[in-house]
Amino acid sequence: MDFHKLTILALDLVRQNRTLVAASAAAVLLGGALSPLVSRVASDYRAWHALGPNGLPRNLLGYLFQAAASPFARRDTRVPAPYDPAALGDRYGPLTLRSFLPDDSRPLPPRRGPRPQVPAFVGPQRQTSQQATTATRARQEAFLHAFAAANPGKVRVRPSNLEGPLFSSLWLGEGDGDGVAAPVVRDEIRRLNGEFAHPHGEGSTHLVLSVADAAEAIEKGWAERHRMSGVGSLMPWGFVLVYAPRDEAEWEVWKGFVLASARYVLGGEEEAVMP
Repeated sequence: MDFHKLTILALDLVRQNRTLVAASAAAVLLGGALSPLVSRVASDYRAWHALGPNGLPRNLLGYLFQAAASPFARRDTRVPAPYDPAALGDRYGPLTLRSFLPDDSRPLPPRRGPRPQVPAFVGPQRQTSQQATTATRARQEAFLHAFAAANPGKVRVRPSNLEGPLFSSLWLGEGDGDGVAAPVVRDEIRRLNGEFAHPHGEGSTHLVLSVADAAEAIEKGWAERHRMSGVGSLMPWGFVLVYAPRDEAEWEVWKGFVLASARYVLGGEEEAVMP
């Protein structure tokens, strides 16, 4: 085989097809440059998908939707009060500057140990460590129904509109026709349609709290805000993720947060009670 002739032929082909050769070379170089990025995105997508069912489509469309929202989302979710409380008092009303935690939860004790891991996805927001046991999740579901039964007409249990029908949620009631009028939906949660509390499959819980209670919960290590909390009027500043209870003492604190959320969204006028 005459390699000299083959080399001349190859060079001639290159000269005749310079555009194609240049495009092919660029494609190879671009592919090599993009390979790490594609690998990172694929890994990120797998981590997002592993968080389980949520209010977004659990496919590439859902992943891209939340990724597109990331530039607008906040990153200071563990800063207790990155806002002017007085301005929020004017915006949400003076009730938001009050605490609605039960007396036996005040002052709120610090949560022991480090916070759980919470990936930075805009949605879903979940904790991936220190998760609840199956028994605790069953207790949470039972408590929602018991709480609604103890507060007829004021609170009801329905499938979550925010997280999808797989999750039970507490909503403002519709009255009972026996002296209990339907609660008025506060302006700050109007976009939530009256939904104010829902636990997730791993035991964390989204709640609407007064900004006073939300700030204290974050400061004491019990919670963090959603990344869209305080962004426009989508979610109020008091929309927080309360971490899953790990023992009996934390279970009591978790119940206190649910009660505080109900008291607040009821406007402080209708008293909510523990089951």
